[in-house]
Amino acid sequence: MITQITFDEVVKLIKTSPEQAIFDWKSDFAPPTDDEKRGELIKDISAIANAITTSYGFIIYGVDPRRSDPILGISARYDDAKIQQLIKGKIEPPVKFLYYEVTAGPRAVGVLQIIPTRSRPHIIRVDIGKVRKGQIVIRRGSSTDGADINDLFEFFYGQHSKYFQNVLHNLRANVDQQNATTNYLRELREASEQARRDMEDIIGIKLR
Repeated sequence: MITQITFDEVVKLIKTSPEQAIFDWKSDFAPPTDDEKRGELIKDISAIANAITTSYGFIIYGVDPRRSDPILGISARYDDAKIQQLIKGKIEPPVKFLYYEVTAGPRAVGVLQIIPTRSRPHIIRVDIGKVRKGQIVIRRGSSTDGADINDLFEFFYGQHSKYFQNVLHNLRANVDQQNATTNYLRELREASEQARRDMEDIIGIKLR
């Protein structure tokens, strides 16, 4: 369940937080009516989802923190159901998010709020616009980049990875199997040595 932020909290966020991994802003909301805009939206959501682990991520539409009055308002209204349908099946594993709009007088601001995840990496599953199937993108500071080897290590072995316990379990299972094999081979060697000694006792000859 997402706790939506208020208009005052939006204003506080954009005035006090620089553009960063968990916060992106757009001066307007461009309805995703073509593949390029759809691809851009998919990339933005995936990138922030891959960057956050413990706090919400936000894309705020209709603002410009560089202006004295940062609230511009969006020129086109939209709704969450349409975005959910657009994103469905295009990012794996799925990203949980909510789009809503908050208003102050005649101006509305769009908020795309993304739930922190332990299921990274979120991988784009379609070719659409400028994004490609198999891409792993991540929000890095104020820009979006492709994931590198350090990101992948964090995704699978970091403290916020949901996969790490499985990795440890598999490692332990492998160690246990190796120990069992080592013990079995030792027992075979000991049995072989004992059989040799027994034979020497019977025939009275030292065997090499």
